[in-house]
Amino acid sequence: MSWAGALTRRLLATPAYWWAGMLLAVGIAGLAWVSRTTPVEGALVVRQALVEHRQAGVLQVSEVALPHVWDDQLPRWEGEARYRLPWPAGLSYSGGDQAPLAMLLPRVGARYRVWLNGQEVADRFWSYEGFVDTSLVPQIVHLPRAWLAAEPVDNHIEIEVRGQPLRKSGLSQVQIGRADALVQRHADLMWWQVYVTWMVAAVSLMLGLMALLLWLNTRERLFGLLAAATFAWAVRLGLSPLETPPMSFEVWYYVQKLSFTAYCGFLYLFMWDLFDYRQGLIRSFVNGLLWLGPFWLAVTVYVDSYAMYWIWMAVITLTSAVALVKLFHRARWGLDANQRLTIVFGAATMATGVRDFAVVNMGFPGDADIRWMTVGSLMLMYALGWVMVRRVSAAMEQVRLLNTELSRKVGEREVELQRLFERLRHVESQRVLEAERRRLTRDMHDGLGSQLVQALNVVRGGGPQVDTAAMAAMLHHALEDLRMTLDSLEPMDGDLPTILGTLRQRIAPAMVAAGVELVWQVQEVSPIPGLEARGVLHVFRCLQEVFANVLKHAQAGRVTVSTRDLGGQVELCVSDDGVGLGSLDGGLSGGGGRGMGNIRLRAAELGVLVSFEEVAPGTCVRFLFPLQRHDPAGSG
Repeated sequence: MSWAGALTRRLLATPAYWWAGMLLAVGIAGLAWVSRTTPVEGALVVRQALVEHRQAGVLQVSEVALPHVWDDQLPRWEGEARYRLPWPAGLSYSGGDQAPLAMLLPRVGARYRVWLNGQEVADRFWSYEGFVDTSLVPQIVHLPRAWLAAEPVDNHIEIEVRGQPLRKSGLSQVQIGRADALVQRHADLMWWQVYVTWMVAAVSLMLGLMALLLWLNTRERLFGLLAAATFAWAVRLGLSPLETPPMSFEVWYYVQKLSFTAYCGFLYLFMWDLFDYRQGLIRSFVNGLLWLGPFWLAVTVYVDSYAMYWIWMAVITLTSAVALVKLFHRARWGLDANQRLTIVFGAATMATGVRDFAVVNMGFPGDADIRWMTVGSLMLMYALGWVMVRRVSAAMEQVRLLNTELSRKVGEREVELQRLFERLRHVESQRVLEAERRRLTRDMHDGLGSQLVQALNVVRGGGPQVDTAAMAAMLHHALEDLRMTLDSLEPMDGDLPTILGTLRQRIAPAMVAAGVELVWQVQEVSPIPGLEARGVLHVFRCLQEVFANVLKHAQAGRVTVSTRDLGGQVELCVSDDGVGLGSLDGGLSGGGGRGMGNIRLRAAELGVLVSFEEVAPGTCVRFLFPLQRHDPAGSG
């Protein structure tokens, strides 16, 4: 099985444009087989006709070869003409042959009617007031046997044609014979000339929408040019098979010819962008044609000049040939897969156009009723769609690679930032520890230090008669101050009842010793954000000052501590039943005492509102703690 694996790998390694070339070769061979010149069985071709036509008001009768095109006559024919067709020699219906007969008109128009032995058997839009072009669609006319002459040679058929200026009016070769065979031939021509045209128009429209969406998302010029070219081609093909377009002839002709000009121009610009061939005189000339086209065609319609149309088509054809030669010449410098694929299908499409011109206009062998160009443009549409998909896939792969590289760099930066963050966190923790150390040092210096200094002064100044009771009280007070400082370091997470409970253990003995009843109405309240070690110590100091003043000045018998939630705030209230603020000479009295000032100062650092109120009897000190985090100015 090694040879099978090697063959499979070889096939998979074959470039796409080689596969496309082989498929195109098979497709063109199929087109050649379908459009080979074989007579329709049971039908004969009429190649000569007598035609009556008025030229400058004079009736002229002449014998013409079919196909007969009015625009090829000098001077160009206009108006109406009547063709008299001979009955094909050898087509007989005598004896027992009762098969229906018909007549196939591959191209006739712009409108027509048919007589068989003086009886009208077909009328295609003869009296229709709008624009009509029956030459766009193959026509079939059934010949009733009741109106046939007894002898075939005695039959005469007349086809009256009304032409349309700027259109190829006239009559193609006519086939007369068995209806079943000609109906099948008519169905084949309808498929090639109409249904394939609609299919290519739909494919072109779909491709244009895809290219437009890609252009809207990427703003890449290449996709915009492809969208413009395919939309223009869809418009031209959409107008081509309409026998009775819902517009005037002038509008139809202008839009159809202008869309073809736009298709050629934008398609070549797309190819040049695909080939990265942006400079050159021919490119500037194509841009000039795109600007000049609307004005030239408008003048062509206005003056009804078929010569101007031929000049314009000759310019487009010559420009197309030169542009394609330049593109093929560009291929010498190396192409990528998309460009090679475009070259292959572009050459195949050009070959179908050359074949149609050679067979239809120059009489080369082949079926002139079956055009290859529409199928060739369909193949080109598929190739352009494939190129677009390949380009988008390449762009998506590039984006994926860029995203991978970006993810790698972001990962590296994240690791680097994480290291920097760890260093900053370490520095910040050191800063916080240093600030906390300074705070504790300051608090111990202001509280415990000052008390120990006072005790030392008492010892030094008292000599051998030191008051031991006073000394013990001072040392006990210093010890309690130290304990309170240490208590503030315990993590309490802003839980005010826990903070107050810790304080209660320190002050309750002093209250009992002084004969003051402590009423505890502390209830659960919301946690207070930002109430950390320093804030806890501030709360301790404030309440310590309040209780000290109650014991010294208030002459109270009961002190009540209460808390409650007020919606957005937590209230802490310390009230007594003493003499009240108005009867005090110091401490909290007068609004300017040192104790009141200390409380206000510490409360301000916490962002807490504090008030001193008369409650008759006694005093109430009220603290309002905000439930939104407060960062007091100057806090360390």
